[in-house]
Amino acid sequence: MVRSSWRGSMAAVVLLLTTLAPAPTVEAAADPRKVIHWYFPTGETGFDPCRVSDLYSATINEAIFERLLTYDYLARPAKLVPMVAEAMPEVGERGRTYTFKLRKGIYFSPDPAFKGVPRELTAQDFVYSYMRFVDPANHSAYAFLLEGKLVGLDELAAEAKRTGHFNYDARIPGLEAVDRYTLRFRLKEPAYNFPYIAAHT
Repeated sequence: MVRSSWRGSMAAVVLLLTTLAPAPTVEAAADPRKVIHWYFPTGETGFDPCRVSDLYSATINEAIFERLLTYDYLARPAKLVPMVAEAMPEVGERGRTYTFKLRKGIYFSPDPAFKGVPRELTAQDFVYSYMRFVDPANHSAYAFLLEGKLVGLDELAAEAKRTGHFNYDARIPGLEAVDRYTLRFRLKEPAYNFPYIAAHT
């Protein structure tokens, strides 16, 4: 009788706890409209990609500037994917040429420099940007990524060191805007890791 009463009491307690326990909830998908607040232990030093090399400036630049390629970090293993490029580059001459087609309709943020006219991103913008990395006046910490790689670029940088003026209007075979949306790199030697340079922040 006591044992039966004890079992009945235990069953009542289990039933009560089961009733009071919260029902399992299904996790909702993350709301993409939410804002992430990220704390930096120190301030950024600037927003010019070729002149900064600290982690915190690079983190902000990653959110501001778009590159030809980026990474799919959710892939296993992580892999390169197009960002501003329409697709992965066309590789020619056994790894010596890389041709990128840019997506159309990508515009810079409005700026007084554009005098109120929408400014579309073009292949020539990439030529100019890559040149800036080897311009001695910028002292870029990342110039080494391009040094010794693109046909004619080292010679252009050497001339700038001699004259004190970098010729951004120079046409070199290694860095060519074929047309408004086509960019071609010609390398001195085959380099199948060049797409990783194109994905660098």
